[in-house]
Amino acid sequence: MATRALLGSIQTDAAGNQVLTSTYNHYDGYPENLGVGLNKYYDQTDAAIKISNQGYISYLNPETGEIEAKHKEPADKTKLPDSYEDAMREVYSLADSYGADYVYLYDFDDMEWLDSRMYGSKKLMDTFSGTGIENQFEGYEGGDLADEDSIRNMEENDYLNEWKSFLTEGNKEMANAKTVLKGKPHLDIYLSSLENDIRLNGPEDYQGYTSDDWEEDYTNYMADKMDY
Repeated sequence: MATRALLGSIQTDAAGNQVLTSTYNHYDGYPENLGVGLNKYYDQTDAAIKISNQGYISYLNPETGEIEAKHKEPADKTKLPDSYEDAMREVYSLADSYGADYVYLYDFDDMEWLDSRMYGSKKLMDTFSGTGIENQFEGYEGGDLADEDSIRNMEENDYLNEWKSFLTEGNKEMANAKTVLKGKPHLDIYLSSLENDIRLNGPEDYQGYTSDDWEEDYTNYMADKMDY
C-alpha cells in the first residue's frame, strides 16, 4: 500500500508573501525511507528547493537519492496566510488533498527536513513550532546579533502579535453578541460601541455573558441612547 507524502519548502516571494512549493510523493513516504533520503541527499538549500519543485515523485531511493517519477507534473505553489497557525492549516488541507500520511517541510535555518504525521493541523503546528519554519511567520531576523533597526522591527512585531491576540479574544464576544441579538433594530450602533469598548478596555467584562446578559446590555444601551 502506498505511503503518500507532501514535501515542500516555504519561501518569500517578491511581494513579501510566504509561498509553499510542494511535491507529491507516492510510495514509501515514511521517515525511515523518504525522510532518510531527503536528509541524506537533499539537505542543502539548493537541493531542497529543487526537489520541492519536482512536482511528482513515485519513489525516492534512500540509499542512492535517485528519484523515480512515472508522471511529469508541476509543483504546487500555494500562497500561505501570514499567521503561522493559519499557514499550517493551509498546509494540512493541501496535504490532505494529496491523501498524504506525512508532511515534510524544509527548515532553512538548520538546513534539514522535518516531518510530521497527518494527525490534524494541530499536530503540524506543534511539530514545526520553535523551528525555522515557524520563524518564517514571525518576522524572524536570524543571526546572533541584530542592529537597532532589526531590534525595533522585532519589538514592533511582538506588539502587533499581542494586538492581534487581543483582537482575536474580543472577536469571540463580538460573535456571541451578533448571534444572540440578530435582527434587533439599530444593532450596528450597539455593536460599534461594543467593539470600541473591547478595544479600549478589553473583553473581560463580557466574557461568560449569557443570552440574557446580552439582551439586558443591549436594552440598557439603547435606552440610554434614546434618552439623548
